[in-house]
Amino acid sequence: MPGPPGPFVIDLRGATSGVPTTTALYPELEIDASVPTRGFGFEGGAHVYLFGLGPARVGLGASYLRVRATSVDATVNVQLLAPQLSFNFGTSNGWSYLSAGAGPARVDGKVAFDLGSVNAGGGARWFLNDHVGIGFDIRMHRLSAKDDFPRTTLVSASVGVSLK
Repeated sequence: MPGPPGPFVIDLRGATSGVPTTTALYPELEIDASVPTRGFGFEGGAHVYLFGLGPARVGLGASYLRVRATSVDATVNVQLLAPQLSFNFGTSNGWSYLSAGAGPARVDGKVAFDLGSVNAGGGARWFLNDHVGIGFDIRMHRLSAKDDFPRTTLVSASVGVSLK
């Protein structure tokens, strides 16, 4: 009989995310210049599962997302550190989760902005054996406003390997 989710997991995934298109990132571009809207990169994370709470297992962890988006006229890089409190449902053979947290973000085009970010999302992991599985995550990142940078929401999706 499989046990509860955990006791820990490490995720390594390919990722895609929307990127900010604000003119604050590209102050010298012409009005008709092409700016990127979607980036590709990677996400890595680690989580530990602490205790049961009703049907859920409570976890703590963090993920790091880095994506790069390019167009003919511009490039933007997004880096997000997303600490998370998670509620996990299932068994050690596979589980789904909902999670949320807050952490720092960095967005740079021709100008760089260090911002705060609130994240919320969910996903699932399925284990092929006792240690290796596949998983996915879909997450919203709400970036704070700063100077000329407006409050922005990005949606990321990632898929890859989970190790426990």
